[in-house]
Amino acid sequence: MIDKPKDKVGHFLERFFGWFEKGKHAVYSKISAPKEKAENFKNAHPRLAATIVATICISAAGLVIVGYTTPKTVIVNIDNSTEVATTKYETTSMRVDSFIENHGIDYVYGQDIIDVQMYDGISDDMEINITKALQVPVTADGETVTVTSLPVTVGELLEELDITVGKDDIVEPAQEEMLTGGAHVYVRRVTTGYVSEEVSVGHKQVYAADYGMPIGETAVTQEGQDGIEKRTYLVTYIDGKEADRTLKETEILQEKKDRTVSYGMKILFGTPAGLQYKQKISGVKAVAYHYGGNPVGAYGLPCEYGTCAVDSSIIPLGSLLYIEGYGYAVANDVGTAIKGNVVDLYMERYGQCLTLGARKVNVYIIEYGNK
Repeated sequence: MIDKPKDKVGHFLERFFGWFEKGKHAVYSKISAPKEKAENFKNAHPRLAATIVATICISAAGLVIVGYTTPKTVIVNIDNSTEVATTKYETTSMRVDSFIENHGIDYVYGQDIIDVQMYDGISDDMEINITKALQVPVTADGETVTVTSLPVTVGELLEELDITVGKDDIVEPAQEEMLTGGAHVYVRRVTTGYVSEEVSVGHKQVYAADYGMPIGETAVTQEGQDGIEKRTYLVTYIDGKEADRTLKETEILQEKKDRTVSYGMKILFGTPAGLQYKQKISGVKAVAYHYGGNPVGAYGLPCEYGTCAVDSSIIPLGSLLYIEGYGYAVANDVGTAIKGNVVDLYMERYGQCLTLGARKVNVYIIEYGNK
């Protein structure tokens, strides 16, 4: 605790009477020698001797009072770790402790650092440096405590608090950083462990060309089945909560099987037995095309397998056709390149277009369209 200064008047009178006694003794011893002359003078002129002594003491006391009341300049620097505040004071305080109390200096005894002693006397142009202690919240192991600390590194504070930091733990701010005002220290515990889980792996549908199957036909040649995998992860936890996982091992418990749909690539010629038709057009040039997204044709049907583009001046739109090597089709669309005896057949796969190429076929009109 800071020592409280004595009452100023009492303190002064105590020192004054001490000086008075010393001054009286000095005067009596120095007025004359030998001793018996001084005694004779004092006995013969007691009032004069007392007056001389009092005059000397009062003069000395006046000098002391002047020393007490003459203001002195003191500069105080207070460092709060983020900035240093400098203030100049004019004071008549005699000691550091009374100066701090009289001027309300921001100093906490036993916490802050000051570069002078409390009992040091005040001198003119004196400089006092104070380093403020910090109030620092520290969070570790699920608890938060606020501690008073001088500006040290984060690592030094944790060591002082006997908080152990593991090699994988995260410290914020970093241990080598200096504490500053407003800092909050976090120690985040990092642990790892292995976790295994079974996961269903979905199958998909795939397509396969079958050159022994007629164009236009499809068949499911393998049913699909989901697979099952056992996956082992290395999991990182921060303060008990999962923060990251890395796949380390995969074990297949059940193989997945994709659903396979085969589509025909074989071109057949000829007509079905007993085919009834209204008109036969021989030597028609057949080509093929494929669009993604199935756009709508001029007749109004989606462009898909079983539709074709024609020259509507020869084959009316909406006509039902049988085309050798393709099968039944609806005249659904037109095109700038489709002129004369030409049909453009829609295929489900680009590979089917390549298989057909361009060739001469017979086209049978089963029913005439109305466009």
